[in-house]
Amino acid sequence: MNSLTRIAMALAVFLAACATAQDVENAKSSWMGASYEDVLRAWGAPARSTNTADGRYWYTWETVSAVQPGSSVGFSLGGVRLGGGGATGVGVGTSVPVGSPPPPESCQRTLIFQNGVVVDQSWQGPPSMCADFKRH
Repeated sequence: MNSLTRIAMALAVFLAACATAQDVENAKSSWMGASYEDVLRAWGAPARSTNTADGRYWYTWETVSAVQPGSSVGFSLGGVRLGGGGATGVGVGTSVPVGSPPPPESCQRTLIFQNGVVVDQSWQGPPSMCADFKRH
């Protein structure tokens, strides 16, 4: 297999693993008509809620990814004595952050219920986070 073929295969695998806006739309549509209890079982208690004069209930769930460490530069010192029938070693290491870590990603999902079922939704967040919330 030549290098061009390997690169093409790697790119195809990478693109297949990426979530798209269509994946998020599929996840959203999977919740239409779901009951509050269905959503509660899947996502737990909502972060906030309100109800409107028209009798609709708005519940918002938010999932935040863990903060990933930023780039760093490592330094180490070490020494070894060779000869004389023995060897000893000492090492010291440290890491220095470079720049600010990226902000955590989040997916905020507001589901609107009327007569006990989802009738409308608003999702905010990157597809890489939100596509994972499809109803199973």
